[in-house]
Amino acid sequence: MSKMSKAVARAGVVAVSVAAAASITAGTASAGPLPNGQKTVAAPGGWNVVLKSTGNSFAIQPSLATAQTRTVWVTSTGAVDVKAPAGVKDIQGKLGVGVVSGCQFPGAIGGSVGLTGPGASAGLNGSGSPSASLSLGGVSGGLDVPLSPGSTSSVTGFGRADQPSALDSIKFTKAGTYTVSVKNYDLNYGNCSGYAQSRIVTWVEIKGSNRIQGFLYGAPFSMG
Repeated sequence: MSKMSKAVARAGVVAVSVAAAASITAGTASAGPLPNGQKTVAAPGGWNVVLKSTGNSFAIQPSLATAQTRTVWVTSTGAVDVKAPAGVKDIQGKLGVGVVSGCQFPGAIGGSVGLTGPGASAGLNGSGSPSASLSLGGVSGGLDVPLSPGSTSSVTGFGRADQPSALDSIKFTKAGTYTVSVKNYDLNYGNCSGYAQSRIVTWVEIKGSNRIQGFLYGAPFSMG
């Protein structure tokens, strides 16, 4: 074999190797770290409540069903540091980590458009008129979140008993520092076309002689 033939053969091998590597990469999940966050929660005099979110990341998984199915794994550690006035004993606290998500075209193409979150949501209904809605609920383990025409879904916010819900949460009864973590939590979203986005949310609620609530929203990330 001539030197030229050998060079062409080597180039062909390299090209095949690069193409194979590209094919393998295209089949793996997209993932990345997310910024840490910190927020001082508004509270009555004598209280100091600080929320923190660290170790945040996401990983988009290839669809195992249809092109409208989105699957993402999320990892996060939420923390709260609570300082209370002297003599306060009736603390009923809860710290949680959740996710709020929105889809550009939920349900069948040509249906409604909307976004949701633990505060408010706005969009257009099927007739093109403005609409606002709030849909909230608790979860455990992996979660399947259906997104259908005319409705929106959330994975954190206020439950029926007026109590924030989350992917995971802990309770506390005195001042101090508390943490809760979720790792590779599997979220599945169905019937979603177009652009889809999520945020990790860390929240705290304290009941008793005072009522304190705070939400720390993370940076948005694409669900593919």
